[in-house]
Parts: sequence; structure tokens; C-alpha cells
Amino acid sequence: MIRGLRVFAVLVVAGLAAGCTTFSEVPSSEPQVIGGVFRVQPGVLWSAAKDGNNQTWTINGIGLESVSFITNVADGKAIAPRLQGEKAPTFRSDMTASDIVDLYEAVLTARDYAQIQILDLRPHEISGQNAFRFEYTAFNTNGLEKKGVVIGLIDDEKGLNLVVYEAAAEHYFAASLGAAEKLLNSLERI
Repeated sequence: MIRGLRVFAVLVVAGLAAGCTTFSEVPSSEPQVIGGVFRVQPGVLWSAAKDGNNQTWTINGIGLESVSFITNVADGKAIAPRLQGEKAPTFRSDMTASDIVDLYEAVLTARDYAQIQILDLRPHEISGQNAFRFEYTAFNTNGLEKKGVVIGLIDDEKGLNLVVYEAAAEHYFAASLGAAEKLLNSLERI
């Protein structure tokens, strides 16, 4: 009986591990290059999952808060490659900041977020280049309210590049906002 439980436990752990994303530590004091587009100074200890040029960083866990770096999105490509078919909003090189806001709202909708509110689109600057910034609130499929900050840069060479801080509105958004803002403020175009 005990042997059977051990085998079952090993199978459960192996199954869970097979579906898990691998995270690595991001040292707080070492500048990081993201997608060949940005250099950032972490400031605090983060954990990172990498997917090609894209990365997602977290302090407490992705469901609680994360900073996602979406880089090198070329003309005609989806900004969320895991979304398929009609649910894959695509970037066009002639888009404006307002168009990108609509595009990002379409991504949230495709992820089944509801009651999406886009707030305060405004100019931003990264290493002397014109960029933009906006905030949003929404509810995910579990009914959890999320808040987000998006900084975007449209670059002739590197296409669309977004940095998104998203967290659970209750507690985690405010709790991690200082670390996230420090990271966002350290963005440099390389």
C-alpha cells in the first residue's frame, strides 16, 4: 500500500513538472538585456521565465504579479503568439500608440478578461525615443481584478516592444509597484 502511494506521488510530481515553466533567478544588481532591445536594472530579486525574445518576471508568482517583456514583434505578427486564429491580434508597423492600446485591449479580450478599462494613455520616453504608457484594469476568468501598466516602443528596426506590469489589484499591485516602477524607470533602448 505504501509503495503504491509513493509511486502515485512520484507520478503526480512528474506530471506537474512536465507542464511547468522553468524559472531562473534574476540577480538584483546585474543589468539584464531583454530581446536585444532593452537593458534593465532589476533592483530586487526576480524570477524569470524565457520564451524566445520574450520574458516574464515575477517576485511572488505569475498569478499574483508579473512583468512581461514582449519584444521584436514584426509587422503582421501576433503580439501574443500563443493565441491562435481570430484570437491573435496582430501588429502593423503603421500603428499609432492609440492603435496599440486597442490592440492590447484585444489581447486582454482574447484572454477572456472582462470589464476592461484603459486609463491615461500618455507619451513616455525611453533613451530619447518616443514611447507611450497607459494603465488598465480588468477582471480575469476567475473574477480576480487585475491592474496593469504598459510601456510601449515602436521601433523601425525592432518593431513593437511592450513591457507590461500586471498584478492582482488587491494587495499585490500596490505591494510590488515600487519594484516594478524601479524596473520600468530603468528601461534603456540598446
